[in-house]
Amino acid sequence: MAKRPVNIGDIVTIELESLAHGGDVVGRIDGFAIFVPKGVPKEKVKVKITQVKKSYGRGEILEVIDKSEHRITPSCPFSQNCGGCQIQHINYQAQLEHKREIVRDNIERIGKLQDIKVNPVKGMDNPFFYRNKAQFPLGLDSDNKVITGFYAPGSHDIVDINDCGIQHPLINRISREAINLIEEYGISIYDEKAHEGLMRHLVIRVGVCTNQAMLIFVTKDNKFPEGREMAERLMTEIPELVSVQHNINPKRTNVVLGKLTKTFAGQDHIFDYIGKVKYKISPLSFFQVNTLQAKVLYDQAVDYAGLTGQEKVIDAYCGLGSITLYVADQAKEVYGIEIIEEAIEAAKENAQLNEIENCHFQAGKMREVLPELKKDFIPEVIIVDPPRKGCHEDVLKSFVEMSPERIVYVSCNPSSLARDLKYLDEHGYKTVEIQPVDMFPQTYHIESVALIKRVDS
Repeated sequence: MAKRPVNIGDIVTIELESLAHGGDVVGRIDGFAIFVPKGVPKEKVKVKITQVKKSYGRGEILEVIDKSEHRITPSCPFSQNCGGCQIQHINYQAQLEHKREIVRDNIERIGKLQDIKVNPVKGMDNPFFYRNKAQFPLGLDSDNKVITGFYAPGSHDIVDINDCGIQHPLINRISREAINLIEEYGISIYDEKAHEGLMRHLVIRVGVCTNQAMLIFVTKDNKFPEGREMAERLMTEIPELVSVQHNINPKRTNVVLGKLTKTFAGQDHIFDYIGKVKYKISPLSFFQVNTLQAKVLYDQAVDYAGLTGQEKVIDAYCGLGSITLYVADQAKEVYGIEIIEEAIEAAKENAQLNEIENCHFQAGKMREVLPELKKDFIPEVIIVDPPRKGCHEDVLKSFVEMSPERIVYVSCNPSSLARDLKYLDEHGYKTVEIQPVDMFPQTYHIESVALIKRVDS
């Protein structure tokens, strides 16, 4: 085995090259990759090596020797310690350029596809206060005061944050008021190591277009007699808060929400809009976290789909039907498929809510539903928005067998997108272009919409 060029504790000078998955910036010593948090590409930095693995190392910046013109002072006072934003120290226009490069690099390196047009990233006019959902863990500080915020990178140590710069302002307001009441009522705080204490998380959702909010108290067990009174007080204090829920999660787990949810006060849902489509959002519903950019993303999918009103469309991994319903008025018929039955029930409810009658929904595994569906539903267009791991090969095989004219692939992970585009490229389809959309400013995450057309021989 070749000798690694660095050891833990070494201090080295390196030039940083590019933004990597996770928000670190990668540099190299004799070809050996060193991942550095809080760096900026093209900077020369003095780094202390903190970790050495077989094929890469990690380091922390001691000194920036040659500073990038794109390095800025973050507006958030917590950004240095908090794990919520990884790249707030890079100016926003440069963030978008680096994200475009991440997509292009994955398409070429993993997908082996050359000369694919990757458009400039569609960003936000105001890249702050955009998140419509937050999951805040609770803890105690050294003075036994209740705190909430986000975990420091690579740990479960809570950084106390009462005004997060990427959350909707209403989320910050509800969080502060809830913490005050938890303190006032003396509610015990969950200790994950001892598996003791009551209050685990606050989950807050906001309807950006309706200005409605939901608060979910997540507790270890069902004994929370103060909850209803606290809920009533919060709803009196904050008129936008129309729903307060109680979720019970008794397990030793990193999963935030348990299976049982009941209503403390108000209604059991809120509403929001993407474009002109109205969505009912329940405590467990999946909904795009950035409402304004979701419209940009969906408009791009509609544009690539090229619908004339005559097409049959499949929406694979449809969730609560957000894309299905969004494209319905421009298609003849849309068929949404999703493995989670509760999501399918929500999709049907949302179709009724919007009086949309040309959508059908089915719960089941994609690779089992598609072969049955293709017997009597042949789509001209398939829209697919899979989870981070991308599509199973059997799913891609079914797409190819259905032979739609176009596939519109909405992706939250450039590496799985690249792998799946490679498969389609080898089976009669060609990627025409990719449009990245910045759904998560100040973080390394990037969404993309790819237009893929059938190659007719």
